Amino acid sequence: MALRLAEVFLPEIVSRLQVSYADIVLASASGAAGALSLTAGVSASLIGVMVAVALLPPLVVFGLLLGGGFYSASINAFLILATNIICLNISAVVMFLFQGIRPNSWWKAERAKKQTKIAIAVWMFLLILLMLLIQFNSG
Repeated sequence: MALRLAEVFLPEIVSRLQVSYADIVLASASGAAGALSLTAGVSASLIGVMVAVALLPPLVVFGLLLGGGFYSASINAFLILATNIICLNISAVVMFLFQGIRPNSWWKAERAKKQTKIAIAVWMFLLILLMLLIQFNSG
């Protein structure tokens, strides 16, 4: 007899097993806040909050489920973690771009512009790939 996940795990763990739009918004906001705190010179505690809110809960659930032998459920928690990492990076790169942060010399600025475009393209590709993987895994 197969048990449902809700019968085995606490609701907090079950809530970390499906990606929702709220997770994407939270991770994106955390990445933007981290980038702003880095450039504005505010306290580093904001970066700590960013990590604690966006990355630690799915990472802990992934480790707990993997250690408990619930491999298929741990994949879902890992997908949320990967989604959060990708969204953090996309929003941070976009925030740096929006703030106009660039090197002082023109040849470095041209190289940085090219690297920024490449970074955004790579992260967006990974996000699309991850969303397809999530859709495949849930369906």
